[in-house]
Amino acid sequence: MRFDKNLQSISSDLLIIGGGPAGCFAALKAKEAGVRDILVVDKGYVGKSGCATFGAGSFKGFIPQEDSYEIWFGKAVEAGCYMNDQDWTRVHLQEVFGRVKDLETWGVEFEKNPDGSYRRIEGQGSSDLRPIKTLMFHGPQLMHQLRLALKKAKIPILDKVMVTHLLHARKRPEVITGGLGFHLETGELRAISAKATILTCGGQSYKSNYAFQKMVTGDGHIMALEAGAELSNYEFTDHHLSYAGFDTTGMNVLQGLGGIFVNRHGDPFMEKYDPEHGSRANLNTISAAMAMEVKEGRGPIYLDFSRYTPESIELIKRVLPILYLAFLRAGLIPGDQIVPKLEWVSVNCGNVGFGGGVRINLSCESSLEGLFAAGDATSGPASGVEGFCAYAIPFATTSGARAGYSAAAFIRNRKRGYAFDPSQIRRQTNQLLEPLLRKHGDEPEVLTLRVQEIILPMERYLLRHGDRLLRGIREIEDLKKNLLPYVKAHDPHYLRMAVEAKNMLLSAECFLRAALMREESRGSHLREDFPFVDNKNWLKWIILQQVDGKLKFRKEPVPIDRYPMQPSADRIKHPIIEANERYH
Repeated sequence: MRFDKNLQSISSDLLIIGGGPAGCFAALKAKEAGVRDILVVDKGYVGKSGCATFGAGSFKGFIPQEDSYEIWFGKAVEAGCYMNDQDWTRVHLQEVFGRVKDLETWGVEFEKNPDGSYRRIEGQGSSDLRPIKTLMFHGPQLMHQLRLALKKAKIPILDKVMVTHLLHARKRPEVITGGLGFHLETGELRAISAKATILTCGGQSYKSNYAFQKMVTGDGHIMALEAGAELSNYEFTDHHLSYAGFDTTGMNVLQGLGGIFVNRHGDPFMEKYDPEHGSRANLNTISAAMAMEVKEGRGPIYLDFSRYTPESIELIKRVLPILYLAFLRAGLIPGDQIVPKLEWVSVNCGNVGFGGGVRINLSCESSLEGLFAAGDATSGPASGVEGFCAYAIPFATTSGARAGYSAAAFIRNRKRGYAFDPSQIRRQTNQLLEPLLRKHGDEPEVLTLRVQEIILPMERYLLRHGDRLLRGIREIEDLKKNLLPYVKAHDPHYLRMAVEAKNMLLSAECFLRAALMREESRGSHLREDFPFVDNKNWLKWIILQQVDGKLKFRKEPVPIDRYPMQPSADRIKHPIIEANERYH
């Protein structure tokens, strides 16, 4: 297959990179706000790829008429370890139910009670004292209906086009005017000009065996970083929990229906690590507790399904059809019950759902003019540093809608568009094509595997120590010098994998350097050499930016004094570490 070096130029008022819930909401709301020329570009197929396709049937939507705002806001800030942008938390809670109604308008079916009210369960982060209830929708239907909504609104979609670079205006490096990429099958290059650009792709899962999305490789984050945008919160990571035999999704529902985590002795250990929530704790808390149990010789860990009823299985069949069929075909659902006890594992899924990403304000503006971000492309400011109660898809809807409205206003107020910088296009085209032009070298999987070997071990992503983080940084530097320049691509398919491997490598460096910088333990960031939550010195966001090809880091205090919630103590031992020491 020949790779066509000739650029195909495309023009639009609004370019949206990423076709998940955030991208679809951004497009539909921008259209609603009067933007006529919108283009959604995705390296997969919108509606059949991306994390939300495996959205696992749950949606944490605050319902004003039924829920306590004080409980939801308070738990979000606590779960976010006070690193939230509390203004964003407020806005998210105020707007998320409106997004539920949008989804219903577009054909998404939520579970309902006979009286027409929403049927909800208590999943992650919910307790008898402070209930947080989850709406449930019918599995992969979410993205299918969103694609249909785009089609009905006559919003064009470019499937299987991977955008690899953001483009700057001529003589205005602080202004973004579109993106450069290529078609994954034909190899044709695309240069897309736009008055405004919204990034909605970006989460990094490092292609882990259990991370459910092999194409989620930090593309948006690295594009933004290389263009000069600010990222934040990269030291914090999201944890997925899965059946050990193969990848599964739907933890929020599995917990809400009564799944209990037990160690090899059969002890339900979560009560000692999180007395309020037990096995309904957030996944990062459970992951850390699992690591402690294994470290102390009480592994492996199991999920106990013995409390499930036949009605539970029927509900799973409707809202988690992918998990249901996988379990059924594996022989794990004999009759009307799941096998009572299955081995379960913790998985590093990078910053999918929350954690590191593009820094945005309440209008979803990045630090670059004309560049907006939403969903997984961002640092998830509403949820702080923890995946509060399955926030990923709900935040994608609220931030996506806000990004669409904000970009529409920006386009209305922009007097004119800016021309591309031709020298930048030539430079970035040459850079993009380098792996294809190499006659000798290593295939992208070699670099991917090396990054995984550095990042995925438990003692790097979960139980951290400065010495191990520093060794990881040195290993990353070695790969940048001795392997990255020699990655070879045979065709456009391999070129995609080469770009993804590079993005994985650079994301890993951002993570390791930010994690080494934060000398405390907080949320998913567990430092064995700094076991205390240090609110006096580390209630700060770490902001990173690439300047002249080098990463630059700075600390910025969280403006906690003007927020409605503040932590009660300056310094406490991290709850997981403290609980393990007390139990041991």
